[in-house]
Amino acid sequence: MAKISKLLTLLSACTYGLSALAQTTTEPAEQKVTVYGFVRSDIYYNSRKNVELRDGTLNLYPMDAGTAHLTNGANADINAPSQLGFTGIVSRLGVKFNGLTALGAKASGALETDFFGISTGSENLLRLRHAYVALDWKKTQLLVGQYWNPNFITACFPGTANFNTGIPFNPFGFSPQVRVTQKFNSNLSLMGMMFGQELAGFSSAGTYTNISATASGADAFKYAGIPDFAAELTYTKDKFFLAGIGAEINTIRPRTNDVDPSSGYIQNITTNLTMTNVKVYAKYTNKDFVVKAYAIMGQNLSRYVSTGGFVEYRDSATGAWKYKAQKQLNVWAELIVTKSKHIQPALFIGYIKNMGLNDNLSTSDYKVGTLSLYGRGIGLSRTFDNIFRVAPRVDFIYNKFKFSPEIEITNMLYGNADKSNLKIASTSSNDFTASNFRIQLTTSYTF
Repeated sequence: MAKISKLLTLLSACTYGLSALAQTTTEPAEQKVTVYGFVRSDIYYNSRKNVELRDGTLNLYPMDAGTAHLTNGANADINAPSQLGFTGIVSRLGVKFNGLTALGAKASGALETDFFGISTGSENLLRLRHAYVALDWKKTQLLVGQYWNPNFITACFPGTANFNTGIPFNPFGFSPQVRVTQKFNSNLSLMGMMFGQELAGFSSAGTYTNISATASGADAFKYAGIPDFAAELTYTKDKFFLAGIGAEINTIRPRTNDVDPSSGYIQNITTNLTMTNVKVYAKYTNKDFVVKAYAIMGQNLSRYVSTGGFVEYRDSATGAWKYKAQKQLNVWAELIVTKSKHIQPALFIGYIKNMGLNDNLSTSDYKVGTLSLYGRGIGLSRTFDNIFRVAPRVDFIYNKFKFSPEIEITNMLYGNADKSNLKIASTSSNDFTASNFRIQLTTSYTF
């Protein structure tokens, strides 16, 4: 009996100990998953043809006049016909997840898609927008995956009714990346990132076609063997003021191999083209209005669904392939009146100036017949000088329902190109201002 009593005492002590341990053990964290998105419908009218994506859902700028119209003044502008479109492909679905910890940091992430497709003809098919994970420590964040390119500022971008969100004035696109953000204090933070090119069919749309191999726009970045780098310094003051400045360096290799003109043998090419972009932006918010402004001076901004590009040619002395990038200035501003929670008028204004090549290109610099251009909006025969857009709208907001009528007027000045700098030639006699008048009616329900 004594032995049984000791055994019962021991079991009781063990039970008490396990119970006490259970009471002091923290319950495991629970992962939280949130589904979000919106259902959206767009009705639009364009007064003339535009350079556009996905059957006109996203318009960039009005097309130049037809050749016959320019040469003899006849009523033969083949790009004059108007358009009327209906679409729902902008509707979006996403999943956010958080609640767990890893390496002493709060872990989170997102997976987001829409029905925009990845190229013209793929409308209504799913497209990957965002797919990333993030670790947040007290003052440091590490983000890995596909997210906004470094020039698209999530806290300062146009809220246009048109799905273009200010394109081609505001840089757009998603990039696979490794991004680190360091907060120095409640006001100042520094972001640095290493990133690559997104899907070939999205932003560059085949701009950098490799002539001797089968490289698409994205491949030109891959073959360079050098990731793109960006850095950005941001200042915030409460919820009222935001300002930032940033820079980016990106490198491409348009060709990987070629036939040596002297020997006739195939040879590999290691020539890269390195380009730089610099941006500044600011946003001010109070109870009555919001003002946003943004400017970027960049080279070959076509990769961000804007205008721009570069020239390629064989050096007249060595026969080697060489490159020069075009430069341009993009600026935009937006005013939103927020006195009312339900009716908010707004105005977007954008401007692009083609600044041409950094160094003029002489005909003695390249071999005859080897000069080519890859880009959007610029050309060796016809090019543009500037683009101007004004887009007033009114947002009617009722809970999660939003209705936005918008008028968008875009003027683009075209002219005969000066091959030495990709600007409009001073002697051009065929200047033409292409003007598009667009009416946009957008309805959306957010969930």
